[in-house]
Amino acid sequence: MFFNKEFLGFFGSMTETKKQKRNILTTLVADVADTAIETLPITGLGTEPGVHQIQQSTEVVKDVPAYDATPHFQSTTLQTVHSMNMLKHPLGEVFGFTTTDQSPKAQRYRSHRHCPFNNKVPNCTNDQSKNPLGVCSVLYNNKPVITCPVRFREDWMITDDAAAFFFKEGTQWSSLTEVHLNDAGGTSAGNIDVMLVAYDERGKMIDFGALEVHAAYITGNLREPFEYYMQDTSSNFLMDWTAQPNYPQPDFLSAARNSLVPQLLFKGRILHSWNKKMAVAINQSLFDTLPSLNRVKKEEADIAWLIYDLELVNDGGKERYQLKKTDVVYTQFQPTLSALTAIAPGNVSDFVRFIPELAG
Repeated sequence: MFFNKEFLGFFGSMTETKKQKRNILTTLVADVADTAIETLPITGLGTEPGVHQIQQSTEVVKDVPAYDATPHFQSTTLQTVHSMNMLKHPLGEVFGFTTTDQSPKAQRYRSHRHCPFNNKVPNCTNDQSKNPLGVCSVLYNNKPVITCPVRFREDWMITDDAAAFFFKEGTQWSSLTEVHLNDAGGTSAGNIDVMLVAYDERGKMIDFGALEVHAAYITGNLREPFEYYMQDTSSNFLMDWTAQPNYPQPDFLSAARNSLVPQLLFKGRILHSWNKKMAVAINQSLFDTLPSLNRVKKEEADIAWLIYDLELVNDGGKERYQLKKTDVVYTQFQPTLSALTAIAPGNVSDFVRFIPELAG
């Protein structure tokens, strides 16, 4: 076997080029100053945030696999962290802002426990007033799910959408919140979340409609990750909560059975008897878990389902979630109530065999 001179010359030049590249890279790594290492854009929680990356570069030069000295934390640049899909905790929004938002405004809202979504008072009152659970939405399957009803009040979009269903275009109207409603016997049927009132040109009330707001319930412990995050919001947004017990997630079934259906049964029935329309503001993810509802035309409807989602937008270089209407579904009252309360009974023999006294 032999090689001609041209081939040997080409091979020799390639080998020399490879050696030169290796020498240059080795020299660059050796010349990196300590101050340069300390200012690398790494946001990991280790005590030497830039050294590990330089060690990896050195090991590559030596053709030796790098050893991960910090297995519990992943070095991540802020630009990468801004992808909400990478977060490993359940907190979508805290006091109205994403957990990655470290802007002065976001820090001020967290510090003072403010609510940016038109709560009845400036501060958040979710769960309790003195120590509120300031979580507006949770992350579930990499999507935000609204868990606080006040979150739907962003820019009061829900009242505009409800008014478009209740009243003719051009009608003057205003709104009231938490309006008490009694039945014929004086027994409370609960409060109407938002009541929209229409007026004529003399200011006399001519019509009204009721807007109910429904957010998802939570199963698991949401307060623990919230309080841990609040201890140090500048670094704890990188926390990995996935291995913790009682990891919180939305409970759509309980929200429907314990809130939505009872409100339709009591408040909805009273309003329907008065021939007054009702609108329901609801998150897309919660609506998708409901039974199939028979849709009708807007002019035939008693109920308008105003369906919203949270859309991640860039606002001045910061990511935030923005309320966005995704659909409106029109239904009639009685068919809707029947659909939501219908249940498919199981086999009685399957039930009895678990009860020894009845199984014989």
